[in-house]
Amino acid sequence: MQKYTVNELLAARENRTELIDELLKRYHTPLLVMRVNYPGLEKMNQLTVNIIEAMSPVVCTSLSNKICGKLLLRGPEGPILYVAVKEDVLALKMIAIKFEEKHPLGRCLDLDVYDLKGKSIGRQELGYPMRKCYLCEDYAHHCVRARRHSKLEVIAYIEEKFKEYRDNILC
Repeated sequence: MQKYTVNELLAARENRTELIDELLKRYHTPLLVMRVNYPGLEKMNQLTVNIIEAMSPVVCTSLSNKICGKLLLRGPEGPILYVAVKEDVLALKMIAIKFEEKHPLGRCLDLDVYDLKGKSIGRQELGYPMRKCYLCEDYAHHCVRARRHSKLEVIAYIEEKFKEYRDNILC
């Protein structure tokens, strides 16, 4: 597990924004960006790597011949998969929402979709509510802001979801 500083994390976020712009210009298609919703500064760890490695082929297979390019990077924000997809941006966001809501690891993921101008498409634009917290029925955004749950509780949830997924895949 690698721990980064807050400044490294902030710089990585800025770099991600620049990379998204570069990929949008290169491929001229909407972009899907997949990360693990993992708390704290230790986002680059074996669990986040395992989840991205498990989910990358699942997501890419579902998008099959619509993929123009993909890139997997590791850094302060953890592993991040970037996928340029020849698809209507709202249809791509709908696919992302279905993964987040229906796949056993979906709640652990953050699947962002960007249009050609670099604007992130929100769930609300398709009539979906904000995402719920892992641990309670409130909106995740509220729990994060209020620091309602400990980092260890959230990590334990993610670990359990991955263990369940891995155990079910091997059965």
